[in-house]
Amino acid sequence: MDLILCHQSADFDTLGAAVGAARLYPGARIALTGGSLPGVQEFLALYRDEFPLIELRSVDPRQVQRWIVVDCHDPARLGKAAAWLSVPGAPIEIFDHHLRDPETPPDCFWPQQQVTCHIEAVGSTCTLLVERLRAAGIPLSPFERLALALGIHMDTGSLTFPETTARDAAALSWLLQQGVNLVLLRRFLGDGLTPETVSYTH
Repeated sequence: MDLILCHQSADFDTLGAAVGAARLYPGARIALTGGSLPGVQEFLALYRDEFPLIELRSVDPRQVQRWIVVDCHDPARLGKAAAWLSVPGAPIEIFDHHLRDPETPPDCFWPQQQVTCHIEAVGSTCTLLVERLRAAGIPLSPFERLALALGIHMDTGSLTFPETTARDAAALSWLLQQGVNLVLLRRFLGDGLTPETVSYTH
């Protein structure tokens, strides 16, 4: 199987990017490598079953045919999962919007592996996945659209952070055209779940 790794203390950008990657690589599973931010915890408490998540303790690294790392390229952010990637075998594919230090490219972390990097200067890693999903004409479920939209909103400050690009705006616009649930989007962008939100989702 292909395994998608989110960085520790998962935020919405890494979760959304992982959700997008799971659509781009059919059959891939998503593993959180250690904890998540409160908003992500609330989101997954409601929608966990909508995504192909797998517990880290259930992973047999010998069965992984390809590693897909989203929203980071530094193994220090992957916890114990970083050791799995250092063992020669399955290739590694990286999607990230954090520009790397040119003196320490990601393939230096795993010199014995085949490493393919998609690291670009956009505001959100979700943008990189949305662009590929859109180009491939891959349909998304309401929950997948919501996760990707939350990732772009959170990491671009709703398109206001200095790192935001026109590509982020275009990716978010496409998701809105596909039908993002704006009620849930607004609630998760706010102070967390309210009784109104909980009742709306059931």
